[in-house]
Order: sequence, then C-alpha cells, then structure tokens
Amino acid sequence: MKNIYISVIPLLFLILAAFPASAQQEPLYTLYRYNTKFFNPAAFGLNERVELRSNFRNQFSGIERAPETLGLYLGIPVNESIGVGATVVSDKVFIESNTSLFASFAYGVQLDRWTWLHFGVQGGGTFVNIDFNGLDQAIDPVFAQNVDDFNPNVGAGVYLKGMDYFVSLSSPRILASDRIDDQSGVLTVARSRPQFYLSGGYHFELGGNIVFTPSTLLRFSNEETIADITAAFKFLDALEVGANYRVDRAFGGLLHLTVQEWLEVGYAYEASSGAINVSEEGTHEIGFTLKF
Repeated sequence: MKNIYISVIPLLFLILAAFPASAQQEPLYTLYRYNTKFFNPAAFGLNERVELRSNFRNQFSGIERAPETLGLYLGIPVNESIGVGATVVSDKVFIESNTSLFASFAYGVQLDRWTWLHFGVQGGGTFVNIDFNGLDQAIDPVFAQNVDDFNPNVGAGVYLKGMDYFVSLSSPRILASDRIDDQSGVLTVARSRPQFYLSGGYHFELGGNIVFTPSTLLRFSNEETIADITAAFKFLDALEVGANYRVDRAFGGLLHLTVQEWLEVGYAYEASSGAINVSEEGTHEIGFTLKF
C-alpha cells in the first residue's frame, strides 16, 4: 500500500505542474460523469466491456458560429487491470476549429475488495485551424495568413473508485505550446494551454431502487475556475434525472436512460445565467454509448 501512494506522488506532481498556465477554452460537458474519458485517460481502466461513445454539444444555440463539440471514444479492456482507448474530439467556435486525436493507456491497482485506483496516460495531438477569411472583413496584413498547425501533446490522470464514490484528477493536455510565426512580415499566432480537472461524487442508496448521486466537476487554470454542481436521481438502475448548475454561468437539467444492456442515451439542456441568454436559445448536449 505504501508503494502505491509513493507512486502516485510523481504523477500528481506532473499534473499539477501544468496548473499555473494561461487558459485555453476546452470543451464543456454537462454530462461529465458519462464523458470522463474525454478528459481523464485513467477512466479507460473502468471498462468491463468494449465501449463506444459519441457526444455532441451545441452551445449557445441560435447564435451564429457558436461553439460546437463532437466527441468519440473507444475503450477496450485488455484484462482486469489494463484498459486502452482512443479519443477524437472536434471542437469548433467562430473562425477556429480544433481536432484532437489521442491514444490512452490505463492501469488499475486494487486497494481492497471494493476500491480500485487507476492511473492513465495519453499521447497524441491537436490539429488547429484558424480561418481569418471567415471574419468577412477587409484583410489586415497581421491576419493575412491562416493558422493551420499540429500540436503534439500528452495527458495524465488518476481515478479512484470505491463501492459508493469516485474521485477523478487529470490534465488531458499537459504540454503548453506557443507558436508565433513571422514569415515575410506576416504574423500568425496560435496557443494551447493545459487545464486541470478535479471531479467526484457519491452514490446514496435511498431504497426502493433509487440512488441519489451528488457530484461536481472543477476545471482550473490561473485565469479562471469553472465549477459544475450536479444532483441526480437514478430509478430502477435504468433512468437517471438530474439538475446541473455551472456557478455564475448556466443552469439546466439532464436525462440518462439505459435503453438496453448494450445501449445508453443521455441528454442535457442548459440555459445561460448571464446576459447572453437574451440572444441564445440554450445549450443542447446528447450522448450515445454502445457496449459490446
């Protein structure tokens, strides 16, 4: 047991080392409990079966060129302790689009009968495209050249799972990269910055096949902290209904349904609590999971 905790320290240090950096806007997830693998590679160690998930988020619906995120992951259990996976996330906002491709490896250690500690790492990168022609304005010499680049990166995380609780800690993109190119007097800039994710929750058995799960997700950078607080009730191990509050940003509800043993569907809606809600028509998020 002592050796396990000692081995956690370097990994935590590696993750936290990414903390004091400027923020890059990363995709948000209201259904974060079901989308953990998109931001924590250690979660691939949780798979008991081959799992394929897609998740689509349309943020600030009704506003032209508002953020849209499409994610896909495949998780494969190798054995009781090892899981591997791959993620693809396409994120578009205004004139910028990012497509991230990562391969993940997770290893789990059983601490006692009900408790597992999973470690995960991932490697890959992000294709970044910034189309200044999409500004529909007279071309400024500073923005005369579009950005089209690839940023290699790595990520790491840990995931602690007990019989009634879970804790997740990760930084999916640890490496910071600044690219400032000056070619023939033309300046192009693209930046990538790491962020730090901490989430957790507890499952309370209320009786009558009802489970109450409060959970939270905190996303840190030195510029801001984004906090989600969620309360959900699950009935008959099949239907989950809940409410989510993103502090000082948005509020909404979620629904998750196990249609069959091999098929799960989730939907979330949220409305901005800021001034932008005058113009936008809410944010919609939908996810599908297939288990084989």
